[in-house]
Amino acid sequence: MASYTDEQISRYLRHIGYAQIEDVKRHFAENPLWLLTTIQILHMARVPFESLSLHYSKYRTLSLDLEDLFAKVVDRGRGGYCMEVNAFFAAVLRSLGFTLFSTGGRVRGEIGYKGWDHMVNIVTINNQRYLVDVGFGTNGATRPVPLRHGHEFLTVFPTQGMLEYCSIDAHTDPNQRVWVYLVRQNEEAPWQEMYCFGELEFISGDFEVMNMRTSSAPQSFFVQSVMCMQTILDEEKRNPVGKMILHRDYVKKQIGDGSEILKRLEREPQRVEALKQYFDIVLTEEEQKGIRGLVSELKDRSKHA
Repeated sequence: MASYTDEQISRYLRHIGYAQIEDVKRHFAENPLWLLTTIQILHMARVPFESLSLHYSKYRTLSLDLEDLFAKVVDRGRGGYCMEVNAFFAAVLRSLGFTLFSTGGRVRGEIGYKGWDHMVNIVTINNQRYLVDVGFGTNGATRPVPLRHGHEFLTVFPTQGMLEYCSIDAHTDPNQRVWVYLVRQNEEAPWQEMYCFGELEFISGDFEVMNMRTSSAPQSFFVQSVMCMQTILDEEKRNPVGKMILHRDYVKKQIGDGSEILKRLEREPQRVEALKQYFDIVLTEEEQKGIRGLVSELKDRSKHA
């Protein structure tokens, strides 16, 4: 399977702020789950879950080529949506020596489960499989999740997650079973199904088909919405405590069970500046021109009043 060179991995680890580059092999040998958890947390605080290339681009196409992804994430300081960041992260983990495979997921929408439109990684450590997903946004898991029926865990306080191995309402065969990822916003809130996935390995051709539709269909959330999200860590850079979110025309900061709108965005220059201020993403002049004429473009409404 394709992977990255030692030099590329060193650059990536510096990019996410992993200080002990020389100790990775020792950490992998001593406690691979600790290493995986640490890298996932740091990754999600540095590499944003975002849809910018579908709006701020002349071509508005997303490549899953690993060299293209490395250049985008490490060289340009960007991120991507699920298939981009999870494909990239899978290659990083494989390069570090982890055993894993990638598979497809179905996200649950307002009227039920959609087709294959999500990607997750399944990592095996000491005969235990873990869900590792760095590309599901605000409700995503921030640490590896063991594939155990009924297992509950904390994502970012107070939001909780759970895995169930069960059938879904879309199944016609009652014997079918998949892993269902559920979330509740606090202990009093009801559980909500987010997505489901199986344990069949998907190959690169599967993701190419999924990527084409998800990045181009007019009804796709990512095509419709400019969004960017990163995890906020505590002062020790060890635990996720919140999220920074840019969605369409606002920037919001969530810490614990509180949230604050930091900025309302009325025009494109404001959104471009917000990406730089809150996510350290600098769009080129050419990228900024790419959104002109799209429904996602922010226009000064006062001029049309």
